[in-house]
Amino acid sequence: MARPASPPARRVSQTLVCHMTFRRPNPVFSDEYRAIREVLVEARRKAGLTQRDLARTLGREYSHIARIEAGQRRIDTLDLYRIAKSVRLDPSDLFGRICQRIETSTAEDEGER
Repeated sequence: MARPASPPARRVSQTLVCHMTFRRPNPVFSDEYRAIREVLVEARRKAGLTQRDLARTLGREYSHIARIEAGQRRIDTLDLYRIAKSVRLDPSDLFGRICQRIETSTAEDEGER
């Protein structure tokens, strides 16, 4: 039996372009995001929810919540709103707690300088 014809070989450029790019630090690892994660974890635990429970109420996979809490995923505004509702908090109250935590940690950092 005859073998099917191979696709034509692609031409590969012999020129390699090398350039340096500046990579900004990932904001997920900032002190501000750490403060957000701490407040979210505290609120979830105070509501008596596991990560799996919270994920279920949000219609998300467990890993979505785990990554947010581990600092491996950014949280968007809509997720923040839905998380607040799921842990039985007013979204503005949850955001206020986050702001307070960020301001406190920023003040502490400035005091260390």
